[in-house]
Amino acid sequence: MATLIFLDIEATLINGKQHIIEIGACKWSPNNTIESFEHLIRPSKFKRLNRHIQNLTGITTEELLKAPTFLTVMKEFMKFCDELEGEKIFVTFGEFDRKVLEEEFMRHQLNKDFLYPIVDFQQKYMIEHQLKNQPSLNLLMESLNIEIDQQHRALADAKSLLKIFRAIDGLKLIENQKTNEFIFLVSDMNQKEKVYNASITYISGIVENEYITINEAKNINRDLPFEVRTVEKITAEGETSIVQIYDIHPNQSIKNFLTKTVEKMNHKVLISTSGLKTISKIFRLHGISLPKTESMSLKQLVTNETGLNQLTQYTDTFGDDSNIIQQFEKLQNVIIEEFKRRNLLNDEITSKYYHNI
Repeated sequence: MATLIFLDIEATLINGKQHIIEIGACKWSPNNTIESFEHLIRPSKFKRLNRHIQNLTGITTEELLKAPTFLTVMKEFMKFCDELEGEKIFVTFGEFDRKVLEEEFMRHQLNKDFLYPIVDFQQKYMIEHQLKNQPSLNLLMESLNIEIDQQHRALADAKSLLKIFRAIDGLKLIENQKTNEFIFLVSDMNQKEKVYNASITYISGIVENEYITINEAKNINRDLPFEVRTVEKITAEGETSIVQIYDIHPNQSIKNFLTKTVEKMNHKVLISTSGLKTISKIFRLHGISLPKTESMSLKQLVTNETGLNQLTQYTDTFGDDSNIIQQFEKLQNVIIEEFKRRNLLNDEITSKYYHNI
């Protein structure tokens, strides 16, 4: 059994970038002992703490000016995390903590591998209960009748997350959501003179430790007629402006395609090129809701923009061509790595899958 480290950070904007000002963690070991870590951090080029952050957290400028640097605190934190032998898994509530920690590690030229695997428990909870809106720690504490102590301090929030995790059997929830299967979905809508050309590509497969197996690949391309109308809107300043509204008509073939796709999404990771905004738009247009599932954006994972651009350029001409599959397979290493970073891979699922084919 792995050691779970429940992690929370507080951060502030400096020159448009988030910088960590406090880190707090609770280490829950297999022997059921719990240890805590808490430290303020003085960001580089720090002068004064934003008043909003100061009011929210209670941390003062004076305290941060006396605090050690990120590198000094991380040295202590790594020692705290590595005191016990065996696997460790970080657990956060939301993607903010992982994102900011990764940025800080890159800024200070530290090896990011230390941060993985890392599980976003907020997303796991939302998937379990099919929630569209993100719940807060405070809301979950109240719903579970757990006493709420201090908020918006790193250690206090880490302790709250641990309490929630234990109250709802978070270990079981994480294990149940492990999967090696994925659906890659990309859509594009290009406006022409009288229609929108809509193209959707679907690829499903399974992730192994070293490679990806593709099971199915489909594409649909249809023209969607639209009408333009003008409406008057009142601006915030009270002025009247004329705006154009595009009424796009759905297509039954696309609706059938999307309906079948949704039916196959259960217990699979949804991979997109640049997030779910464009995909969600075409689903809503056809009256279909995307289920809440584990999702990945290749734009956030791929550092080589050329590879991502080559992948998207083939979506319009997929047909019987295998170019998009070939381009997708070139990105398999970053996809496999992200599955591992999120602690998603399930060896039992993999062996069972290959036993049945």
